[in-house]
Amino acid sequence: MKAKLAFLITVLCLLTACQMPETVPSRHVPETGNDSATVYQEWAYQELFADSLVQAETHAYRSFMLSQDSTLECGALSLLCYIYYREGKQKELQLLMQSISPDMYVNVMDMQLQVEQVKASRQQHIYTLTIILLLLLLCGLGFWYFHRMRSISRLYRQRISIVRQELKNELLRLSETASSVEKEDENRPQFQIGETKTGIDVLFAIINNQNISQMGKHEEQAVLKTLPIIDASLANALNKASSPLTPKETFFCIMEYFGKTDRQKAHSFCCSEQAIRSTKSRLNKKINITILRSE
Repeated sequence: MKAKLAFLITVLCLLTACQMPETVPSRHVPETGNDSATVYQEWAYQELFADSLVQAETHAYRSFMLSQDSTLECGALSLLCYIYYREGKQKELQLLMQSISPDMYVNVMDMQLQVEQVKASRQQHIYTLTIILLLLLLCGLGFWYFHRMRSISRLYRQRISIVRQELKNELLRLSETASSVEKEDENRPQFQIGETKTGIDVLFAIINNQNISQMGKHEEQAVLKTLPIIDASLANALNKASSPLTPKETFFCIMEYFGKTDRQKAHSFCCSEQAIRSTKSRLNKKINITILRSE
């Protein structure tokens, strides 16, 4: 029986020789004995698990040829049938299945189940290893992200602290500036609204030839404080007096500046024109009246 099967398998191998390049294993194995058959069978399994079907077929065939007991022969034939099934060699598979006993069909099915279980187990190991590597990668990324966020948070707090200090310094500087401005404002002469209004009213009365005979020192000071704002030229001209002017002399100079005649002056002061000429004569000793006309 073994001789017939060996002959049949040899014929099948010769028929597929052009499609299946034979590769001699690089490992040294004795060509006789059950030990060699067992080794070739193990190699066939390894190549089958690695989907190297051509190599698996070669090793399974050699395992069958070297086997010396029925158990090894049965295992080698079952393995060879499954390899033909995997390779899609239906013709060779049918010929081989017709040559073996029906009891070996169960061994072929067990072989298929065993190989699929081993492959599934190996794939599961690969998946498990892949998941472990992914978890390690995620842990590494999480560790890096955690330290990165801590570094960013620390840098953010430092910048916030710097900005707060700068704002504090800026507020302090602004406070000091405001204090100095307030002190300067306190040192500046303040114009009271009432004095300004009085000065404007006096100027309005003078320009419109109204009665100013009852106006005195208070009205004069109001006018002098208002003139730099209204007419700086007239204020500069009054400041050129060699000695302090009386209120009447100040009002006279303002009338002269606005081109009032002696009659208009006399009407505003409620006096005679002679009195106006006398005032003008005295005033010439304190200030050059002609500059008022030229301003």
